[in-house]
Amino acid sequence: MIRVVLHRPQSAENLGAVARAMKNFGLKELSVVPPASWGGGPRGGGSGSAIDDVLSRAARLARHAEDLLGRMTFHADLREALGSATWACGTTSRAVAGRPRLFPRELAAELKNRVGEVAVVFGEERRGLSDRDLSFCQAVCTIPTDPGYDSMNLAQAAAVICYEIGLAVRAPPPCQYAAPAAEPARQATVEALFDLARGLLGRTGFLNPQNPEHILAEMRLLFSRADPTQREVELLAAALRAVERQLPSRGGLGS
Repeated sequence: MIRVVLHRPQSAENLGAVARAMKNFGLKELSVVPPASWGGGPRGGGSGSAIDDVLSRAARLARHAEDLLGRMTFHADLREALGSATWACGTTSRAVAGRPRLFPRELAAELKNRVGEVAVVFGEERRGLSDRDLSFCQAVCTIPTDPGYDSMNLAQAAAVICYEIGLAVRAPPPCQYAAPAAEPARQATVEALFDLARGLLGRTGFLNPQNPEHILAEMRLLFSRADPTQREVELLAAALRAVERQLPSRGGLGS
């Protein structure tokens, strides 16, 4: 299953246009991390809520993709939106150290060969995805635009990538035997492991309390390269819990 994730999109019209592009190329799963501006009352005043106003304006652009908007899920943050994903790729015009950089056709081929739920993440229109956002992704995808103008409209970028995914998914599979693949690690399990590691390594003094994420960010890169299975991440978590049980209580550390 391939999921499209929009992280804090500002434009209801872009939301509708992305849903339409997804419908064109056979993608059905859409998740959104809404911006703060979508809360409260509608922007023009009156009855209803801001999100009702957003969905109404999005539906006018969706054109026969209203069912995608009806199934769309909302999430508090990107970590939650990617919780069930086994692999995610963030879209950006920047190269990101430690992350494979794919063009849309390469991304489509990668998605086709992946097992489990995979996700393509698009950032908000003005700023895109931050380094923090991209830390939740195992790779990045860049559309090869002219160097003089590399900024694309959100809906147009989504259409390019959805086209390549649709093309790859419809290609006939190669006639060869492939051994069953192990279940890849789910994002939620990986994040639970990092929560456990953050607490345990902080207690032992391994992490700098002023900037604990610095070392953890390097560990995330290692995980991205290793591409661990669900079983492997669960084993690591069990090992950390076993170590944690052998530590003295918080008050006894350093005594």
